[in-house]
Amino acid sequence: MIESLQRLVNEKREEVIQWVDKKRKEVTLPINSSFDIRDNGIKASIVDSNLFPAGFNNLSWESKKLASEYFKQFIPSICETKNILVIPEAHTRNLFYLSNLNSLREILINAGYNVVLGSIRGDIEETLEVVDSNKQKLTLEKMKHVNGNIQTKSFEKGLILLNNDFSVKAPELLNDVKECITPPLKLGWMHRKKSNHFKHFCKLIKEFSDNVGIDDWILCPRTKEVDDINFGTGKNIEKVAEVVDKIIAESKEKYEKYGVDEKPYVFVKDNSGTYGMGIISVHSGKEILELNSKQRRKMKAGKKKSLINSVIVQDGISTKYKVNGRSAEPVLYSVGGRNVGGFMRMHDSKDEKASLNAPDAKFDVLLKDNITRPIIDFVDENKELSLYALLANIANIAIGKEMEEVQ
Repeated sequence: MIESLQRLVNEKREEVIQWVDKKRKEVTLPINSSFDIRDNGIKASIVDSNLFPAGFNNLSWESKKLASEYFKQFIPSICETKNILVIPEAHTRNLFYLSNLNSLREILINAGYNVVLGSIRGDIEETLEVVDSNKQKLTLEKMKHVNGNIQTKSFEKGLILLNNDFSVKAPELLNDVKECITPPLKLGWMHRKKSNHFKHFCKLIKEFSDNVGIDDWILCPRTKEVDDINFGTGKNIEKVAEVVDKIIAESKEKYEKYGVDEKPYVFVKDNSGTYGMGIISVHSGKEILELNSKQRRKMKAGKKKSLINSVIVQDGISTKYKVNGRSAEPVLYSVGGRNVGGFMRMHDSKDEKASLNAPDAKFDVLLKDNITRPIIDFVDENKELSLYALLANIANIAIGKEMEEVQ
């Protein structure tokens, strides 16, 4: 099914490219983004879209070079400057995150920018030296708000690039800032909702699917929002169970129609979550009602102990990919709404149905097949399209719709 769809989008490549270009022109695209993709051979889709990517270190040298080119082309469209202040996450003990930060810094420097790494921590002196997983040193500079500008020891004015998803309230020093800030603060997880993203994404997928004559279910993960819940107290958990059963029922019909030989399941996810926290998978609403205390605690709070009071229920898509016997999934990276490459995420202790975005995940180069080959070989989309890259393009447009709503 997905292999035949890969052939179909290339048979209709000119029409598909025209549609994507038209939709791109309707929005401002995000400066950078990443997308988790699941594909079971029958159904394939984006299952998570991230505006604050934390895996630039996992990209190949060629992908990093392309990212530099795309940053160089994109940044002048949002801010006329040669100076960039990157605002990272506050934690400095995650050495792999620091490697991501170092890679992002090098990519931007190679794009021709002066790059300073800031710090939102209030307990440091003027600078803080840290070392990443590759023993590379990074210097973080304390930030201060001066007359509407964010300044550090080495940065006075320019573009502020957020690499912090602000799952909880952003620091006050970022209030009323005159400089360019991207992505918008209002798209941090304190405000952003996964349900809203997938509303835009699936609407675009429906339009695309109608154009090429396919069932939109194949490319859109059915997603329903349930608000005003509390797994700790059990508040409105029965509503979550009802939605689970509705999505499972639709999945059963589709599985029978397309010959999917597995038991349908769903993910229940924190509507504003990240870092693979606040997520469980179940096969029925009954399982939701019978969650044990450990599972309820897992769904009570997300990153930085932020209370989970809204979730999405999303049909589960298993992954067909394996790397050395381990379940794996493609992750794609974009700069300025354009694909620069990606990698495989895998996990030693997770099966093909589980969320692989979890502690102890490992990363490797993209596996090469008919769908990933145009990405790996950097084939011009006018010559050959990758279905996965197309999904990422559509998800970037959906993010553009989200940005439009908050600006």
